[in-house]
Amino acid sequence: MAPSIYDEYESKSSDFFAPNIITIARALDGKRLNKTIFSNGQSIPYDNAYHFKFFSETCSDLQDLYQLVKLLLHRPKSCLIRGIAKDDTITRQRRLLHNQKEHAATIIEQNQNWFALDIDGYGNSSGDIKQDAAKVLLALKLDGVEAFAIPSANYLIKQGIRLRLFLWNECKISCASLKAYFSKFNNVVDCALFHPIHPIYTARPRFVDMPDPCRQLITWLPGRQMYTEIIDAIDRYNDGSEKRHTKKYAVFHFNKILRNVFNIDSNRHDWLLREAAIPLGKYIWEELLDEDEVIEELHLATAIWGGDRKRDLATILYGIKRGKLAMEDNSDAY
Repeated sequence: MAPSIYDEYESKSSDFFAPNIITIARALDGKRLNKTIFSNGQSIPYDNAYHFKFFSETCSDLQDLYQLVKLLLHRPKSCLIRGIAKDDTITRQRRLLHNQKEHAATIIEQNQNWFALDIDGYGNSSGDIKQDAAKVLLALKLDGVEAFAIPSANYLIKQGIRLRLFLWNECKISCASLKAYFSKFNNVVDCALFHPIHPIYTARPRFVDMPDPCRQLITWLPGRQMYTEIIDAIDRYNDGSEKRHTKKYAVFHFNKILRNVFNIDSNRHDWLLREAAIPLGKYIWEELLDEDEVIEELHLATAIWGGDRKRDLATILYGIKRGKLAMEDNSDAY
């Protein structure tokens, strides 16, 4: 992934076109994330999957997400989650957001533009996905907003409109803000979907002794407006609490700091403390970087400055300590 993407991804800007991170969760141990439906009306629900391999993809707009979901329609072991994998290089993980006794968090939340809506039995279905999706958007007062929809497993099998809608918001928004906004439409939307680790199922069911009743598996709804305008009213980072990061970004930022050492010609120790050691201390607390390696590499890089090497090391150690304490003081928020 290009460094410029990381700059945009981690920036505080809510630029509409800044890439989002889409997490694909692929179930392991032979588990399937789609239903099996028989012609006699019986069905086998989704498997209880406990372990996953996470894949991180970037997406710049709703069209990117559309192409990804279109692919996942036929991937019964995969689903989406709105949270971001803390370290997607690990091959076997659980979906854990908060630190729990013996299990460290594997998913972090960062605000995103994209979101999904779960429509589970609203009104009466026309049998046409596009028409039903437009009806739902009207009920949500989002008529004319660009979106796309896929049928849920029980669309045309059980009564009511059963769809999954995907939309793009003007600013990056938290799951909590989405839940707060759509709670007034709880007769239309299942708000349980608004959680960073909640599975967003995309794969079509396996039909036994019957054809798939849905001829159209995905539909695009063009609109006069490209995005929703939901305000991010509940963002934990507005209160000054510390943001969580991914391992990829921590490594990228550390390498960037090492390169910048060569460009600092004034206020060196202030830069070393505030722009290098304190941020690195936060990553160390999150267990994204190894403390001994950070100290060794950063101290070695600053040798180019000459001068008081003991002072450089003391600054690095003090800054790392402050960064770790900042994260510790805010850990209760998670």
